[in-house]
Amino acid sequence: MTTAEQSSNARLVYGRIDESFHQVAAAVVEEVLVRLGHTVDVVEGPHPEMYPQLAAGEMDLFADAWLPGGHEVYWEQVKDNAVEAAVLYEGCMFYWAVPAYIPEDLVFSLADLAKPGVAERMTTLTVQGTTSGAGLTMRSEQLIESYGLASLGWHQEIGDLQAIIDTVNQRMKAGDWFATPLWQPQYLNDVYELRPLADPLGAFPAPDRASLLAYRQSWDNLPEETRRVVARINYPLEAVNEMDRAVNLDGKDPLQAARDWMERNPETVNGWFA
Repeated sequence: MTTAEQSSNARLVYGRIDESFHQVAAAVVEEVLVRLGHTVDVVEGPHPEMYPQLAAGEMDLFADAWLPGGHEVYWEQVKDNAVEAAVLYEGCMFYWAVPAYIPEDLVFSLADLAKPGVAERMTTLTVQGTTSGAGLTMRSEQLIESYGLASLGWHQEIGDLQAIIDTVNQRMKAGDWFATPLWQPQYLNDVYELRPLADPLGAFPAPDRASLLAYRQSWDNLPEETRRVVARINYPLEAVNEMDRAVNLDGKDPLQAARDWMERNPETVNGWFA
């Protein structure tokens, strides 16, 4: 079990999900911890691996959990041993999207994908998904059934974040008609005109907050100043897209992308330490 000692330079094990938008969100907190004098050991992996480690006390902090809906199944695994230490940003959400060049009067909602005429017009009925343990993947599997898409040939292919990025890049360049599972924050939303589809059956949860979680004993043992500053960390969703873009398009590592954003936004950052 890893628990922080009562010192300003306590060594912390900090977990994050191994996808770039999660990595940059977590990196902001990492930089704050470094400025507070902590040594930070970052560990990362997919959702199903990270949450059990937090529940077991194998990490002190974890970012970021989409609550209450997106990561609901994982929160149930850790809620007895974890605390919500800070709300990093708000408005995160899952959805399926189509290119804006597909007429909105033909495809406005997920239900429209079940129309035979729409399905026939699509270049592909395969939606490229991310990892099997992601909340988006699990809900996408359910909506394919809920909206009657499976009978028309729609199906989801399990992959990872890079598979979604590559698919969107290739299909947008080709002018294909396709649907893609997507979410905010995600830099692709800033690069392409992708229209989220209405979800009349509520397959996806309402917009979530993205939170920093802490193993309860570790949080209680942290210096008061660390808890005070960390609890104040909050930034706009747009900042995550900006940092995510820097990683994926400019080749920066997540911590450098976070530091650059923090340097450009001193008023926000200084408010956390005030």
